[in-house]
Amino acid sequence: MKEQPIKYEYRKNLPHIYPIGAKFFITFCLKGALPMEVIEQYKFEHEQQVKSLQKLGNKKKGYDEYKRHFAKIDNYLDTTTQNWLLAQAPIAQIVADKIQEFDKDLYDLIAYCIMSNHVHLVFNMDLQIENIPEYEILTTKNYVQIERVMQRIKGGSSLVINQFLGTKGVTNWQAESYDHYIRSEQELKNIINYTLQNPVKAGLVENWQDWQFSYVNENYL
Repeated sequence: MKEQPIKYEYRKNLPHIYPIGAKFFITFCLKGALPMEVIEQYKFEHEQQVKSLQKLGNKKKGYDEYKRHFAKIDNYLDTTTQNWLLAQAPIAQIVADKIQEFDKDLYDLIAYCIMSNHVHLVFNMDLQIENIPEYEILTTKNYVQIERVMQRIKGGSSLVINQFLGTKGVTNWQAESYDHYIRSEQELKNIINYTLQNPVKAGLVENWQDWQFSYVNENYL
């Protein structure tokens, strides 16, 4: 792969901000789990609200609006009734194994929860820069950014899922992921709790420990 400069921020359908060595909360979902008309509707509502808040100059309310927007999307994913692929334990295990595969290599894994049509993932990217000298410029050769990390998780798991199902060339994941860099230790605690409580909130189990495809690094409990 040709060496490229590091991108700290870019935008597709969603804004993406990537501080080096930060902790991140990622949500990615199966293709079709979020229909385009739902994405566009929620996006329009969100942008209208953000414009109103920007006029008031209140950054705190702007961040609260982002959280409200994300919670609305997550609630939609939790309440769809289709028989989604990740409801099959062998398929969910493939995704769990792929997430675990890159632990201690591309990131320090903090927590995840695999639901029937989406995945919440929390990790720390700091380990990638621990042994890079201060004078060395970061590029795509010595630092793997979030979009590449997610390509490996999503692309790698999709390949194994296709092998398991006897299909070929099927893209199982929605192209873009929802990513958020974590700004404080309190926010990290809140996000870990949010991740683990997802199946409880969805009414699938009474205790998060009873959900087969939840994980948290015990150092963060």
